[in-house]
Amino acid sequence: MKLPFPALAMAAALLLGAGPAAGQCPEVQREADLTDARLAQAGPIVSAADNAEARSDLALATDFQARSRLEIGAGRCLVALNFTRRARLRALHAVSLVRGLPDPDRIQVQLERSREILDRSRERLRDCDQNRAQSVLRVAAQMQERAEEAFAADPPRLLASLQLTVSARERAQRALRLCNLSESIEDSAERALRRTDEVIGRARGKAGERAGTPNGAPLDRAGEIQNRARDEYRAGHFESSLRLTQEARAFAFRSLRLAGGSS
Repeated sequence: MKLPFPALAMAAALLLGAGPAAGQCPEVQREADLTDARLAQAGPIVSAADNAEARSDLALATDFQARSRLEIGAGRCLVALNFTRRARLRALHAVSLVRGLPDPDRIQVQLERSREILDRSRERLRDCDQNRAQSVLRVAAQMQERAEEAFAADPPRLLASLQLTVSARERAQRALRLCNLSESIEDSAERALRRTDEVIGRARGKAGERAGTPNGAPLDRAGEIQNRARDEYRAGHFESSLRLTQEARAFAFRSLRLAGGSS
């Protein structure tokens, strides 16, 4: 029976990883074993679904994992670790697409936005002696910590992370209102545009460092959407600009993940 490419790549990777050279990277070997388990779980889920993007992500994950096994065999432990973690993220993304779960890259954008709002809220509420506002802000910070922990879990608890970070943001905004303060949508959009520019710039740097990586398509998409976000901002459509620049940043984060860069 002829095996599909991902199955062939995985079989080859397992054979390569089983050799004596694999003992050179014991910690990375454990990470790779965990990735194998994630890929084994993702395979039937993605194969049973009619989702081309998910299948593409799973094929990419399998290729990354095969390359990780090759690097383990060569004793290049850090390179192997990078590839196996990228493989696990792609497998997670594939399953998220099939199951209708939130996109991890989009959740990362939401986490980042909540962090920014919480930081600004702390600064603006320093001179507010409203005890209720300070209490609400403390609860918001605790919820954000739980959101970050849920996102960092293995496997990530994506829906819980999204729900918690949105709730944290809403409470921070409520604390501001209790002190008769408010968050300007224009200022929020301007800051978000600047932040997205930074992430896109970092992604372009990674793309230049690693020729031949498959991160060009999401990076191009990020640039296109960011241009639209700037047009909306100039037209005074700040809510639309904010929504678009967050979408652009999600694509830039995806490009960074594909390139193996830190988000």
